[in-house]
Amino acid sequence: MLTAERYVTLLNHFSGPESTETREVEVALEDLTELFHCTERNVKLIIRKLQEEELIEWHPGRGRGHRSRLVLRIGRPAFLLQLAQTLAQKGEYREAFEFLNQREEDKPVVEQFILWLNEQFGIEQLAAGQSCRDIFRLPVYKKPMTLDPANLFYGFDSHLVRQLFDRLVQFDGTLGEVVPMIAHHWEHNENGDEWTFHLRKGVRFHHGKELTAEDVMFTFGRLKDGSANLWLLATVERMEAPDPRTVKFFLTQPNWLFPRLLCSSCASLLPSDLLGRDEQAFWTQPSGTGPFRLTHWSDSRMELEVNPAYFLGRAYLDGVTLVFLPDNIPNSSRIKWEQIIGGDTRIPDRAGTDWERIEKLCKGCSLINWNRNKKGPQQSLAFRQAVNLIIDRPGMLAHTGKPGYPARSFRPTEDAALGIHRHDPAAARQLLEESGYDGTPIRLIANYLDRDEAEWIRWQCATIGIPVEIRYADKSNMANTADLSQEADCVLSCLVFAEDEVCELECYLMDNSFLRRTMPPELTRWVFGMVSEVLASSSAERRQALLRQIEFRLQEEAQVMFLVHQKLHTYVHPSIRGLAINNLGWMDFKDIWLTSALPAG
Repeated sequence: MLTAERYVTLLNHFSGPESTETREVEVALEDLTELFHCTERNVKLIIRKLQEEELIEWHPGRGRGHRSRLVLRIGRPAFLLQLAQTLAQKGEYREAFEFLNQREEDKPVVEQFILWLNEQFGIEQLAAGQSCRDIFRLPVYKKPMTLDPANLFYGFDSHLVRQLFDRLVQFDGTLGEVVPMIAHHWEHNENGDEWTFHLRKGVRFHHGKELTAEDVMFTFGRLKDGSANLWLLATVERMEAPDPRTVKFFLTQPNWLFPRLLCSSCASLLPSDLLGRDEQAFWTQPSGTGPFRLTHWSDSRMELEVNPAYFLGRAYLDGVTLVFLPDNIPNSSRIKWEQIIGGDTRIPDRAGTDWERIEKLCKGCSLINWNRNKKGPQQSLAFRQAVNLIIDRPGMLAHTGKPGYPARSFRPTEDAALGIHRHDPAAARQLLEESGYDGTPIRLIANYLDRDEAEWIRWQCATIGIPVEIRYADKSNMANTADLSQEADCVLSCLVFAEDEVCELECYLMDNSFLRRTMPPELTRWVFGMVSEVLASSSAERRQALLRQIEFRLQEEAQVMFLVHQKLHTYVHPSIRGLAINNLGWMDFKDIWLTSALPAG
């Protein structure tokens, strides 16, 4: 790698953008000592190494004062492409793009590299004895932050957890009800404050241990012990395991949503033997009961291998490889595939008429949370309403190039596709004047993956005289809501509802939720009271009405500012079956299967 860097240095200094195979220049050793910032002795070592790699020819000048001849054997475009491909094959994608983005004139090489990179992803069939292994390779721009269910914060992490682990029960979106998973049956008392779950026999973790009530007790005891997602068990007073196949939960109040809460990825079951011994070692290669097991996890990629003994049926795919591409690659240099899964994965733009288009309107939205626990202009209701009226949502969608619709609530309504939204600059200016705004800048915190949206908000606010200072944060910073809520006047974020009621409750109850962190104490107390009523109600209609009441108050007080509902889509080759976008904005790897005709490379 160091030799390649030295050659690129020579190319940068002596070679132009033209695609010549060779280039000959006259040079003195003194010139190279300045170029490489080293001694003449080290320059000679560098020359020797470059000759051994057949990258240069070196013809030393004869006699004092005679310059030497240096022949660059590989032209700049060809070498940069070759170097980028080599780095990519090693998983060093960030370094590859750094080399390719050094000069404006290297854009054609970047395009060639992207075309090559496109071919590295998709379904690959590898020979394995008498059969073949079907491997799904996907590029991902957002590396997982954690696989620990107790600390889940992002939808992508939650999706991966569901590939590796299982829960007592799961929510069937088609049926609209909770169905068995690890628990084959459950029951409750008349009041809804005692719940009993009966476990399947023969379910085994990837390392061979059979799952029992001991593992369930261990998992929920750990979840309840100060984890980020202990809100799931907020009503649990104690647990009992009367036998290895039974777990009983005793609650502090009626909770008719309790089984639904246990559908959350945060409630995924963990092995008491491995995790109980060495937690740090466990998370390098965790063991669950899910359809896939983790075999490799590094900064460059994650490899999943099928669990052939999965109790709900073996997945068709033999493996899934997620390749982590740098998330700070400029949009112009990203793989030019149609957007899929919220910008995480791409598919070929060469999709023809035989490819099936799959679309899904995201159950959730992007939004701004106003921090009413911090002094600033945002304390004024009229100010918050002014900003809401100045943001042109259709304009934002056009600016970012992302498909979707303006949002007027957490979830898209039936008329969302009509794109109706009030954008009223005149009313915004009047409200701003009524608020007594003095021109103080407001600070917006956003993930730098959402920089297009953040810049649009800044530009729109500037049109009525509100300066916006943007601080961009990465995934780990965005998850540290306690620190950000002390700094931010407002936060740009995105909510994804995998299961409607559960995820909405999570927004209010999760300790590191931006919504909870930014609500003033009196509003928080009222919301918690309403949530208690939601849990205690056995009527789904009443629960929905209570949740809508919470949302209405958030809108009335302009606590949140709904922005857009994202529209997810992909194209699927007819040989690939079972691919659908789930409510987490991803595809369930277990459901994907192939016919004999694979896409042409």
